[in-house]
This record gives sequence, structure tokens and C-alpha cells, in this order.
Amino acid sequence: MTHPDQDNTAFKSGIVAHLTTLLSQGCDALGSAGGDLTDIAEQLRDMVNRPPRVAVVGRLKAGKSTLVNALTQHHIAATGSLECTMAVSLYSDGAPARAEVHGLDGEVSRVPLRDGPLTDLGRPLDEVSHVHQFLPNAQLRPLGLIDTPGTATLTVENEQRTRRMLIDGASDTRRASEWADSVVFLSDSAPREDERAFLSELGMTPLTLVSVLSRADSFGEGAFGERDPLDFAREHSGRIEKELGGAVYRVIPLSGLLAESAFTGRVTNDLARELASLAPLNREQLLDVVELDDPGRIVPGFTAEQRNRLLDTVGEYGVMAGRAAAASGGAVALAGWMREVSGVDTLTRVLVEDVRYYAVLQRAVRVLDELAELSTSHPNREHVRWVQSVTLAQPAINLVMLYRSYRDTFSSTPDSRLLPLLRRAINAASAAASVGLPRDAATPEIRARLDQELGELQQMAMLPLSAAEDEARERLIQEMQRWYRELG
Repeated sequence: MTHPDQDNTAFKSGIVAHLTTLLSQGCDALGSAGGDLTDIAEQLRDMVNRPPRVAVVGRLKAGKSTLVNALTQHHIAATGSLECTMAVSLYSDGAPARAEVHGLDGEVSRVPLRDGPLTDLGRPLDEVSHVHQFLPNAQLRPLGLIDTPGTATLTVENEQRTRRMLIDGASDTRRASEWADSVVFLSDSAPREDERAFLSELGMTPLTLVSVLSRADSFGEGAFGERDPLDFAREHSGRIEKELGGAVYRVIPLSGLLAESAFTGRVTNDLARELASLAPLNREQLLDVVELDDPGRIVPGFTAEQRNRLLDTVGEYGVMAGRAAAASGGAVALAGWMREVSGVDTLTRVLVEDVRYYAVLQRAVRVLDELAELSTSHPNREHVRWVQSVTLAQPAINLVMLYRSYRDTFSSTPDSRLLPLLRRAINAASAAASVGLPRDAATPEIRARLDQELGELQQMAMLPLSAAEDEARERLIQEMQRWYRELG
């Protein structure tokens, strides 16, 4: 199903490429003045030119590292209770494979990566700021990932590490290349109050925040209930999305275990044969296989070791619902089924096609915010103001300013009636789309709708609006007038 906010992929890709070039040129101009502006510009340039980065956050044991493995289609993130899972880890495409361990003292030590995830930090955890891992991985080219140790957990140190990276680091221009551009939040329900408070501190907008219902294959009564748990999870995600009222971009149900196992080579022919041997069983017999100490009493020759391996790889839902795929097509069919039902393809598409676009707009706003700060505080403010004025004069910056108005309006007035209009304008690749009409709408119809919406926006000047809303209203009027002129 196509989400209403999805727009022309070519349009979004073109904006991403154009803004990246424009912002990079702005950073070059900023640094040309020398002094400390050179260092500031270098950090901003690194941030501008790297792939947008998604931070994966959630409570302890929410399945964050499992999701990272699924999204990268490799077992690169350690899971379980290893000390490495307690450190914030950045993952980027790069060769040779290596880990750079950044200490709180500013020192960086390099550790070569072998097959599999990093297992030794090389220094005490309480001395580590974060780990940056580089791996030759095609899935990391459009989006980098940040795996975090948890928020609102029983372990205060874990949350402090996450905050130090995602919140404190985001306010430090010297660490601009480490900033997160968007967030995937894992939970089994709508965000709790402490989680909402944390998410609000990240400085994201609803367009750069995706909520994931983790372990969707265990929702409802679970794998052996009367209703498919994934159906229950999809219905539940719709309710949460409605409850949040536009505070997140999407709520997506996901089985991280199925996705990770499907992509990381854990589905072998032997495992598929073992699962296929359970295909003839009814629900009660299969439940006995899962619960009995000796499942061979139900399926002769079937061992507890085989059963446990199946549960570790596909979970109870995979055992229950994946038997037919394994029996009909072996490992290939089973892995394909796991990928299809897991929800990982939907999440990947949303991140790469939609959130990546919004993340670049968010990144551009950060550059403009930094220029605005420097234009009043830096000794060489005249040079900064020149760079700022040239940058703001570029037509593509109109979209960035609309996005900033969206951010500021949501922050000050989260129920503002202007937010849907701003969201639509940010995505509009045509005059018709800017007023919610199909691309093939007739020009007179588009003009009539523009006239109507312009009139409504102008009448809003008589209403009590917040400062952010008033600025957003003006920007929307300018954008609609631009589309009106382009119609001729």
C-alpha cells in the first residue's frame, strides 16, 4: 500500500542531490575565511556529504541490534549481554572493515574487524564515548545506522551513553559528522511518557521519526492463538498511529528475528527440512513439540536440540506459520516468506525513499541554524552573513525553510491546522500536488484550489497564531503564489 505522503521518487532524489551539493558549496565558502571557521566548516561538510544516519533507539532488550542486522543484511551488531552492546555504535559503509573506538578523553583506537560483530572494545566501557564501525556493505550506502544501548532503562549508564551521543553531541558543532538525522524508535506499544520526553529532546520532527512495534510475531495471544499475531500487530499499529496524531511518520509492525534470520544466512537447507517435518502436525501437536522436554514423543526422531534451533532462528510464529513454506520450497521459500511477513521491506522502503529525504531537509536546517548562530556570535560575522545570504537566495532553500517552519510549528503548536499543509508542501513535486490534487488535474481546477487555499491562509492573519505559525503561514502563501506563477 502506498502511503499518502509518498511522492515522486525522482523528485525527492533530485532534491537530495541538489541540496547536498548546495550545502557543500556553502561549507566551502564558510571555511575559506580561515581561522576556526575552517574547522567548523569541515565538520559541517562531513555531515553534509555522508549518507543520512538513522539512530535506532528504544528500551533495553527492545531488539535494536537485531534490527540493525536485519537492515544491513549481515550479522554486524552484537546481541545479548556482551559489553559491546552497551556502547553506542555507528555503522558506515567503508573498507577495510575496522572499528574506531572513540574514548571520552578524545583518543581513538583502531580495532580490525574479523568475521562477525565486534566483541572487544580494547578499553573499559566507562572510558568509551562511542564506536564507529566501517564495513563494506551496500545497505549502508544510502543510510548509516546508529545502534544505541537503550533509553529509560534500569541501567542509568546505558541511557547516559545514548544521551551523550544523540542529544549532547547534536549541540556540538565539532561533532556534526556524528549527528543523527532521523530516528527509529522500537517499542511494544505507544511511547511511554519518559520515552516521549526523551524523543522530544532529540530535536526530530514527526517526518524524521518512525515508530516500530518490535516482536510483532508475539502480539495478541501469540503464535498459537486463534488470530494471527501479525494481523493483530498491524491493527494495533494503526490504532497507535491514530493515537499519536501525527507525532510520528509511520508506525510499522516488525518481527526482527524473522528479518534478521532471513537475511543473515541462518536459514539453511537442514533447518528448512527440520521445519518441514512439522508440517503435518495440528495445532495441539505442534504446541506439544514446543513445550515437551522430548519432542520425539510427537515426531519420532525429532530432538530437543532441533526444536531449540528452530525456535532460536524463526521463533514460535515461524514454527507455526512457516511450516508450509519450508515444506513446499525448502530454504529459499522459507527465507522469502520470513522476509515478506517480517515487515522489514516496508521499513526499509520508508527509510530509504521517504525518511532519507526528510533527513536531508533536517540536515540543511541544522546548517542554516549554525550559520544563523555564527552570524551573530562569530568575530568574522560579516563573512558568515555573506555565506548565509548567498545560501538563502538559492531556490532549493525554499523547501528547507518550509521544513524549518514545520519543525518550529510542531514544537510550539503540535495541533496546528497548518501542519498538514506544510507537510503537503514539503512533498509537492507539482502545482497539483501542492493543493492535494492528482497530477493530471486540469489547470483551471488547480488554479481554483490555489485561490481557495490562498484565501484561507490570508484570512488566518486575523486569528491568534503563535510566532512559528505566523511565519509558516507566510511561507505557505509564498509557496502557493510560486506555484500559481508557474501555471502561467
